Amino acid sequence: MSKVQLSMPVAFLIENLRTSGEPKDVIIECIKKRDFSPLLDKVKEKTMDFKERCQTAEDIGDEWEEAIRSGYEFKFLHINGLKRLLHFRFDRTIDRDYEQDGIMLKNLHLDPIEMDTLQGLIGRQWQVIEEDNEEVGSVQRTVSIKLLYRNEEDF
Repeated sequence: MSKVQLSMPVAFLIENLRTSGEPKDVIIECIKKRDFSPLLDKVKEKTMDFKERCQTAEDIGDEWEEAIRSGYEFKFLHINGLKRLLHFRFDRTIDRDYEQDGIMLKNLHLDPIEMDTLQGLIGRQWQVIEEDNEEVGSVQRTVSIKLLYRNEEDF
């Protein structure tokens, strides 16, 4: 069974709402009612236009509820979107937690569960690559994130 694929605006709506720490059912109800007041003081990006993003989800037919319940992957994700995802989902920011080198992010520290979660979200376009770790027994792994290059016939 394939994962739900979401556009960036809808995925970031969900990621921002997840930062509230509220359960999935509460988030789903807020989206259905388009009443975000219970979450506004808790989300990372309070200025997001939640209602506009809900309308976008409706207009393009993104299956946001299934994505919240079962997981999803990005349809498309550019480098700035990737950095935004790292901020929302893993509380990692550029220059503090990792570096950017062109269209590659490097020296990012994630644990194995975070690595799997991230790869599941971005795997259509990006690859999470574990670097050589010198710290034996460390739970955190140093990773790079590189753009996947595909043959033209894949598009």
